[in-house]
This record gives sequence, structure tokens and C-alpha cells, in this order.
Amino acid sequence: MNRVSSAALPIRRRNQAGFTILEVLVASLLVGISMFVIVEAFNRGIFGVGEVEDYSLALSLSQEKMEAIQDTAYTSVTNEAKADVSGFTGFQREVVMTNPATDLKLVVVKTYYQVPNGENNVSLTTYVVNN
Repeated sequence: MNRVSSAALPIRRRNQAGFTILEVLVASLLVGISMFVIVEAFNRGIFGVGEVEDYSLALSLSQEKMEAIQDTAYTSVTNEAKADVSGFTGFQREVVMTNPATDLKLVVVKTYYQVPNGENNVSLTTYVVNN
């Protein structure tokens, strides 16, 4: 049997534990993208809560005006130009009234508020009848 001494064998690279630069870069990229997505989700959540709050307030302001109109005499229901709502910065309200038939008024109350990409509004509609 021929035995070869260990000194005659070529030096083999042992399996070394560790990561290559490419693996570290890919892992860093994945962690960075994940962090961006998480931060963006929190950001959208925070802005979403504010938008829902503004929408709810605008709806409440429209409802308040609509109730006031329903408690008003038929002849006193008129148009109101778009104007600031006192006590509520950033909110404007208007009343548009039309007469689709005799002794009938169609009333639309719109409340406007600012959103990051412009202006949004909430509108409520009712009919007022002359009794």
C-alpha cells in the first residue's frame, strides 16, 4: 500500500465560517428596505388618523348646519356663500339651495377642509317642504 505523506498533499482551503462582502451587502439592502417600509407604514398611519379626524369634524359641522336649517322656517332657508366656520381654523362651509318644484327646496351643506394634496369636502343633502 502506498502511503502519501501529508506534506505531499496540496494545501486545500478549509471551509471557513463567515460571510462574503456580497452577502453582507445584500443583507444590508434587505434590512434597509424593510426599515423604509416600516417607517412609511407608521407615517401613513399617523397621517391617516389626522385625515379621519378632519373628516369627522367636517361631517359634524355639516350636520350641525343641517339641523339648524331644519329648525328654520321655509322662507328663511337661503344660500350661504363659502365662508370660514367660526372657531374651527381650516374649515369652510357653504349652503346651496335650489327649487326643484313648487314649495320644495333642495338644500346641500358642504364643509371644506384641507388635506395634504389639496382640499376635500363633506356634503349633506336634504329637502325642505313648505307646509
